[in-house]
Amino acid sequence: MKNVLNLNINLKSVLLISILLLQTGASISQQKNNNDHNYCPTSCNVTNYDFTFIYDERDQEFKVHGLWAEQCEECLTCGYPSCCNTGNMSYVYPGNPSQIQFLNTRWYNATTREECGNNNNNKSEEVSLFEHEFYKHASCSQMRTTSEFLDQVMLLYDAHYKTRINNQCIGFSQLWLNLDTNFAYNNITKCL
Repeated sequence: MKNVLNLNINLKSVLLISILLLQTGASISQQKNNNDHNYCPTSCNVTNYDFTFIYDERDQEFKVHGLWAEQCEECLTCGYPSCCNTGNMSYVYPGNPSQIQFLNTRWYNATTREECGNNNNNKSEEVSLFEHEFYKHASCSQMRTTSEFLDQVMLLYDAHYKTRINNQCIGFSQLWLNLDTNFAYNNITKCL
């Protein structure tokens, strides 16, 4: 009888330890997904966007950093998606005068490293911040051309700059607006 009790207790211990290990493994896996910024799905049904700005010390104003999908419906715990299916995208510098003026005056002027390894650039090449944002972030949305991406950014800029960006986050270097699937403001502004 004592051996049966010991066996029963040992089986319960093994079962409890197994359950704890499985839960810990799931927790670690979920934490990895939440912090993994290398989530590159081939398609993304965007649940919300971040419209971000960097403070330009020279001009004393916030300028556009980018617009990116913050989360995909396909994996709500995967962190923000990037470099999604860039193979069918082509970077063409805008030719529309109003788009060029916007890039020259409202987009933060910087270069950064290409991260997506698209067909035109390798990952170590320095590109304009706009080109970087196009491949890394527009690729995870339905916007497939530079013109389409820039038109959307310009619309959002006109809709939000005076009311939600100008004179907000004073003393901070970044400002982020969270937008829903239809680009409506989600009442979340982050000052970083």
